[in-house]
Amino acid sequence: MSYQVIARKWRPQNFEDVVFQEHVSRTLQNSIKNKRISHAYLLSGPRGVGKTTMARILAMALDCIEGPTDHPCGVCENCIEIKKGISFDVIEIDGASNNGVEDIRELRENVNFAPVKGAYKVYIIDEVHMVTTQAFNALLKTLEEPPPHVVFIFATTEYHKIPETILSRCQKFFFKRIPVDAIVGHIRLIAEKEGVSIADSALYPIARAADGAMRDAQSLLDQVISFSNTGASKKGEVSISEEDTLTILGIVPVDSYIVLLDGVSKKDAPAVIEEIDRIVSMGVDIPRYVAGLLDIFRTVRLIKNKVLTKNLLELSESETEKLKVASSELNDEELSRFFQITVELQQGLKFSNNERINLEMALLDMVAVKKMPSLSAIIEKLEGGATHLPSAGSSDGDRAKKKAAEEKVTEVKEVKEVKEVKKELPEDVDMDTLWRQFIAALASGKPFLHDILKPAHAKLKGHRLIIQYPPGDDHSYYHRVLDKEKRAFISNSFTKKLGIDIEIEIADASGEASPAHVDRAEKKDNTKELVPGKENQVSSGTDNEKKSGGETAAGEEATPAVEKIKNLFHGEIIDKGE
Repeated sequence: MSYQVIARKWRPQNFEDVVFQEHVSRTLQNSIKNKRISHAYLLSGPRGVGKTTMARILAMALDCIEGPTDHPCGVCENCIEIKKGISFDVIEIDGASNNGVEDIRELRENVNFAPVKGAYKVYIIDEVHMVTTQAFNALLKTLEEPPPHVVFIFATTEYHKIPETILSRCQKFFFKRIPVDAIVGHIRLIAEKEGVSIADSALYPIARAADGAMRDAQSLLDQVISFSNTGASKKGEVSISEEDTLTILGIVPVDSYIVLLDGVSKKDAPAVIEEIDRIVSMGVDIPRYVAGLLDIFRTVRLIKNKVLTKNLLELSESETEKLKVASSELNDEELSRFFQITVELQQGLKFSNNERINLEMALLDMVAVKKMPSLSAIIEKLEGGATHLPSAGSSDGDRAKKKAAEEKVTEVKEVKEVKEVKKELPEDVDMDTLWRQFIAALASGKPFLHDILKPAHAKLKGHRLIIQYPPGDDHSYYHRVLDKEKRAFISNSFTKKLGIDIEIEIADASGEASPAHVDRAEKKDNTKELVPGKENQVSSGTDNEKKSGGETAAGEEATPAVEKIKNLFHGEIIDKGE
């Protein structure tokens, strides 16, 4: 007898043997038990997951001598003929090559003939989505009201291409992509029956390369067995090592990615480039290697976030442990940035003439990201009272940034010291001039607040700044518009200017004041507001305020850490996310 490939030799012969499709097997078995046999079934799903196999098992179950039965014997004449594909009652049609109207017309003429041996005449149409629309229309009437002895079984990988008129006349079954662990378990069993010794470290690369298709995994196993040497054991069994598997399949081992992770984590650029040189010399396809690197970053982030489901990780336990160790010095923020760099690399490779250079530069970018302090590290330093950023190098640019940050912190300290020294109102304060300067400065930075305060006059009584509007104005409107945040802004500005705590009151023309005291705890140290020695400086507002017409960010509370970051980087808050 001629040699049979593993995918055909070990094709399941009953419902229970179909791997990871129990939901389909159980439904079909129960329908046969209860004699609720439909005239049309549609099996859809990815390639190589058991659709055609399930169709043949269903045909055997219907035409077995003991049938219809949910456990076909597999040894009777009818079952053997169906397995060999020579049964007169089970007709398999390739939808890709028999997709015309004439083919369907011939099928319609033949369905009226009774089955020769079995109870049913079964038509299995594979890749049914390739059938033309006209041919489908010709089949509609027969499919809706076929003779009682006819059963149609359609199989497809592209469910969405089948017309709704056909779908509505079928029972639909959706096959699932087979997870790595299920594939590993099945091909391990096949290897044992074939007398092949193979380790899990060699099985997992095969299962991952199969990408959810059992047929592909069986074909790859067949190929690896052919490559390996015989006579490795006393019984003459074939022994397959991980190296054999990776060599014949051209798969990059997880260990290569672990070397990269370890090199990036330790900021060891030479080690990273050396590994790239090694895999390039092996002839590894770089786009495929980059796709694997994306999967590794995804896997590591899942591990870091305590997602340890094996179906998601698609790794053996030993590989998972190695990745945990290699990525122990990487945080989630860095891994997110590495993933983005790799995605950009993958897109850039499509237009690159030198894939190796792109890969090397992307990895060096990752090393640079690792050298820079993360945002979490900056916040931690600031919360701990640090006055400068952690240094990532000794370049002139770094020293300049460090010096600027220290000068800014010194300036903030000086402002606080001035504020603490001045406890009483300075002499000869020209409030009218100060008020006009304040209003004028608001015109460009805070136009809305400028328009609200322009009609008003201000006078100072002790620690109180009284804002007085002319008679006839709607004072209730001004009370409402000048809310807590805007009053806090005005109070902070004049507190910085005068060096004493200022409280705000709003009064009408009669001089009746409405207290609007501002808690000292609610005031913030805003270095962009008026400060001693800088009389004409006011907060310039934000782009967000200009768009909305209000000062939504002017008086918002800010944590000390946020204020320190803003000061260290000489920045301003341009928007506050909800």
